Amino acid sequence: MSKVLVVCFSRSGNTRAVGAAFAERLRADFEAIKEPNDRSGVSGYIRSLIDAVFTRSVRIEPPQYDVSLYDILIVGTPIWAGTVSAPVRTWLALHRRKLPHLAFFCTERVRGDNTAFQEMTRLVGKQPVARCAVRASLDGHEKKRIADIFIERIERRLSRIDNLEWAA
Repeated sequence: MSKVLVVCFSRSGNTRAVGAAFAERLRADFEAIKEPNDRSGVSGYIRSLIDAVFTRSVRIEPPQYDVSLYDILIVGTPIWAGTVSAPVRTWLALHRRKLPHLAFFCTERVRGDNTAFQEMTRLVGKQPVARCAVRASLDGHEKKRIADIFIERIERRLSRIDNLEWAA
């Protein structure tokens, strides 16, 4: 059976909630990317905006899980200034050579997902098997529909991986 890891960063808790829900549905391990510095409050928001605009790398804590032990990784980010959050950018750059199949998701208040997904793809040098943008403006029914499509695409890829392993 394929192993799945959901990894994400969340400043406010929204992206973490979405990632945890994906992990639960896929029976996957879950890891939140952590930083030594606090991003809460107005000063954290401003620092996040500056890090995003200037595409800065930031310090993050060592991961809990070894990404090379998983068949597929689902990486999530909030959209900051129309792009990937700095902690996710740093995480992808640090692990890009060890990453198997990938899927990306983001949470956003306004559009920015296409730019973020392009940047994530560029950082890792491979196309994701699925992408999902969860906009704050969507109602619960529409968010569930989008999540179902995302999960279905990942499950199809996992099925192919399991079939290849069985045939080997």
